[in-house]
Amino acid sequence: MAGPFDLETRRAIKMALARDAYDRNLVRIAQPDVSDYTWLVASHRGVFAVAEDRVCTAIHGWFFGVCRHEDRFYLFENCGLRDRLSAIGRIIRIDFVDGELVNPTVLVTGLHTNCHQVRVIDGLLCVVDTANQAIRRYTLAGELIDVKYPFPVAPSSDRSGAYLHLNGIAKIGERIAVMRNNCKALPQKQSELAWLDADWNPVSIHPLAGHWCHDIVEDEQGDVWHCGSKAGEILVPDGRAIHVADELLTRGLFISADRIIVGTSTFGGRGTRDALPGGVTIFDRAFNRVSIQPLDGPPTDIAALRA
Repeated sequence: MAGPFDLETRRAIKMALARDAYDRNLVRIAQPDVSDYTWLVASHRGVFAVAEDRVCTAIHGWFFGVCRHEDRFYLFENCGLRDRLSAIGRIIRIDFVDGELVNPTVLVTGLHTNCHQVRVIDGLLCVVDTANQAIRRYTLAGELIDVKYPFPVAPSSDRSGAYLHLNGIAKIGERIAVMRNNCKALPQKQSELAWLDADWNPVSIHPLAGHWCHDIVEDEQGDVWHCGSKAGEILVPDGRAIHVADELLTRGLFISADRIIVGTSTFGGRGTRDALPGGVTIFDRAFNRVSIQPLDGPPTDIAALRA
C-alpha cells in the first residue's frame, strides 16, 4: 500500500496549492534574496536561482517561461499542472530591487495551461499560446492588445505536421522569429524557424539542424542560437552542434559575454514532468564546462539576474 507521501499524493498536494495560489492571486516566492546568484531558471518544479556553485528554489510553481525587461521579470505559470480542461495559466510580474524579488503581481489570468515563452517585444508583453498556435500580446500592465495567428489552429493530436507546437519567440534585429518545434509530426520532421513581418505574418520558414528544438537566443554579434533538444545539443551560428549531454534533452538557453548556460532534463510524458529531475550545464564561451548544477525539476527557460 502506498504511503501518505507517494508521488500521486505529492502531486495532488502541489495541484491544490497551485490552484489555491491562482484563485487567491498569490505568487509563492520562496527565496526573495537572490543577490548571490546569476540566473533564474524556470522549470516544472519552480523557478531556481542558479550560480556556478549553488542553487536554491526562488519561486514555487510550474513555469514555462521567464524573461527580464529592465528591472522586472515576467513569467508564465501553469497553475493547472496536468489539467488541460481549466484555463488557469497566468502571467506574473516580479520586481528585482537590490538583489531581491519583490512586489509580485498577477497581470493576466485565464490562459491555456500550455503556453510557453514570454518576451517583451516592441514594448508589449508577448506570450506564445502553444495550444492555439497564437501569440497573445498585452501591455506591460497586462491589458490585452490583440492575438496574432501566424499559422492556422490545429489540434495537438494532429500528426500531419499542421500542429507546430510553437514554443519560442524573439525579436532579432527588426524581425520576429518563432520556433516551430514540430514534435508531433509523423514522419519525424526537423524543427523550423519562422520569420514574421511587422504584421506577424510568415515571410519565410527555415529548417533547423535538429529535432524538438527550443530557444531563439541572439548573441552580441547578432547571431542566433538554439537548443537541438532531442539530441542534447546546442545549435550554434557557425553550423556546429555542440553536444551537451547523453540521453538528456536541452531546453533553456542564455548567453552572456563569458558564459553559456543550458538546461538539461530527462524526457517523460507531459503528465509526469512535474516529477522529473533536471540540471543546468554552464560553459565558457569556448565550450569548456565550468560546472554542472543539478535541479529538482526540468528547465524550461532561463533569464539573467546579473551580467
